[in-house]
Amino acid sequence: MPLDSLQIDTLQLSAFQHDPQYDYDRELMGGSQNMLEWLMSVVNEWISDTLGAITDQELTYYLLSGVGAIVLALVAWFWWYKRPKLFMKSEKGDGLDYDVEEDTIYGVNFEAAIRRALDAHDYRQAVRLVYLQTLKYLEDEGKIEWQASKTPSQYVRQMNMPAFTKLSRHFINVRYGNFEATSEVYNQVTALQGEIMKGGVGA
Repeated sequence: MPLDSLQIDTLQLSAFQHDPQYDYDRELMGGSQNMLEWLMSVVNEWISDTLGAITDQELTYYLLSGVGAIVLALVAWFWWYKRPKLFMKSEKGDGLDYDVEEDTIYGVNFEAAIRRALDAHDYRQAVRLVYLQTLKYLEDEGKIEWQASKTPSQYVRQMNMPAFTKLSRHFINVRYGNFEATSEVYNQVTALQGEIMKGGVGA
């Protein structure tokens, strides 16, 4: 009975098994690359095809990290620009006794609204309205450009005026801090408003 002369060359088989060209499972399944490694290979290939340059993995890693950081910074800035109040520290509790609707200077009859707040002894609302009324006056005078996304600190830096700085501090304390609004505080803010409207703006 003739012997089977076909023998397996184990050395050659081992070479085939370790040769990446014959790693068909890697081609079908994506191999052991994670998402970052795959993205780096795509970027390297794009740079090579587009610019004719060859980059190493480390340079591509830092490049992708930098781009990612820039994207995150832009997203954070956009979110802050649209929702600045989310980034403002508030020390007040949940038991507020005054209206916290979105601050605006348009479509508000400030004189009537302030009278109603005073009649109800709601000095928090009265202080808030006096501040917004002052912003309306400053915009009408062309001293500021009011935007819903701006914070009081931005207006303070723009005006650079002691009376307005003090008025803004009272507003911030009452609107966002745990400070009691009294008739004395209201009288102080109206006095500061009067100082601003009497010509201090042009100083």
